[in-house]
Amino acid sequence: MQWKAGIGTIFILLPCLTVFWGFYGFAVHPLLFDQLIAFFRVISYEPEMSPLLWMGWLLLFPLSLGCCVLLWLWFDIMGVRTCFFTYARGRIRFNRVTRKVYLLRPRGCGGNAVFDWDRLRAIVDMDGYDLLARKNGAPGKAAYYSLILYHPPFDAADPHANGEDAIFVGPTLPTQQDAAPLWEYIRRYMEYGPGRECIPERIGQEHTTYCGKPSSSQYKLEQRPGVMETAYHMLSQVTCSWPAFPKEWQSDSGMGEPEDKPVQTGAVMTALVYRAQGKLSKADEIEFLRHWGTAEAAQEATSRRE
Repeated sequence: MQWKAGIGTIFILLPCLTVFWGFYGFAVHPLLFDQLIAFFRVISYEPEMSPLLWMGWLLLFPLSLGCCVLLWLWFDIMGVRTCFFTYARGRIRFNRVTRKVYLLRPRGCGGNAVFDWDRLRAIVDMDGYDLLARKNGAPGKAAYYSLILYHPPFDAADPHANGEDAIFVGPTLPTQQDAAPLWEYIRRYMEYGPGRECIPERIGQEHTTYCGKPSSSQYKLEQRPGVMETAYHMLSQVTCSWPAFPKEWQSDSGMGEPEDKPVQTGAVMTALVYRAQGKLSKADEIEFLRHWGTAEAAQEATSRRE
């Protein structure tokens, strides 16, 4: 939904900037430089222009204050600041070896953190995300739920609840019931590992996501939005950076990062994109097709010369 943040920011930011520029040109600049800026034209200030000066202070100044409040509500209270000049997305990693959960998220959302797996508790039945839809008479149509992992305070008697946190895991879900299977999959993975207890050794492409910032063509192909949605989504993406796990965390258990070794780490979607872009080596392509492709495609890649 980042495209909504993009289009909303355009329709909010441009009018606000216009008001700010008008206030400066009609009210502030004449006092500083004895000149009046009529948007794109600079003219010498004359005494008979005093009504324009008063208009700047009595009309444009209150409007400027209102625009400041509007921008604060939009970027801070409504959280749109998390779509610009920050991480392109949050990332979470469950590590069976260290029994830690590693989290990358913007500083305004709590910042990067490492949690002990044994202290986390799952919340799979939290309600309330569809309250706005209910008020508008459309129950369920705009309801979104999520699996939440809750980290209790280190000391239950601490009035400041130091250490208390909540992690929203995975995509938004249409119903509460969808959160429980996701939690059970994670729990079994952490307790038993892949290849056991219904946890597949390798997961399918439909259950993976691309590690990195997608190009406009890739985003449009995967999400199938309209041209305008793609453009506004990319407006958000181009200001963001892809979060990388700190090396000192050693959170990859020695396997490497999916961005660097998509085949070895099972990052199927990333490997698919790299293969389409010609970034996979022949050995990696053969290994990829052997596990996730057809026998014919694997044979063709094996017989193809470098």
